Amino acid sequence: MARREGLNLKVVGNQIITKTLNLVLPLTGIGLMLVYEYCDTSCTYLKGSFIGIDLKWLGVSYMAVLFLSAFYFKDFIASAMGYMRTILVSAAVGVEFFLIGFQIVKDTYCPFCLAFSVCIFIIYGINFTSMNKRLMVVSIVAGFLGFFLFFEGQVSPTFDLE
Repeated sequence: MARREGLNLKVVGNQIITKTLNLVLPLTGIGLMLVYEYCDTSCTYLKGSFIGIDLKWLGVSYMAVLFLSAFYFKDFIASAMGYMRTILVSAAVGVEFFLIGFQIVKDTYCPFCLAFSVCIFIIYGINFTSMNKRLMVVSIVAGFLGFFLFFEGQVSPTFDLE
């Protein structure tokens, strides 16, 4: 008699809290960026883009991919997904170091952006032990350098004439 296997859908992480945070934090990040879109406080003075893409929408897209990458179906795919998540999470750490530095230098802070950073750092921390350390370091540096070279940001009042 043939044994039928189910979907065997798994979530990244060894403990229930890690699994939960790997799902909840990307959704939180998406929510933060959607609320940031409608922020009319000091955030309106802080704008940025990476290779022409508005950071809010880049953040939403990134967190959506990170959320989806938390699921995997087969064990042989888990290794490739682990490398992809290491690159995604570690590069984001480098990016957040750069963006927090930008806010410090410009002395203008966005609470939504900083909360988004907290989500990234927590995801990094809870997945740290399962990540490839060399790939992690290379990805952090690449994320930082990528934003150093291709980030365009401004801290000035912008007026929407529409």
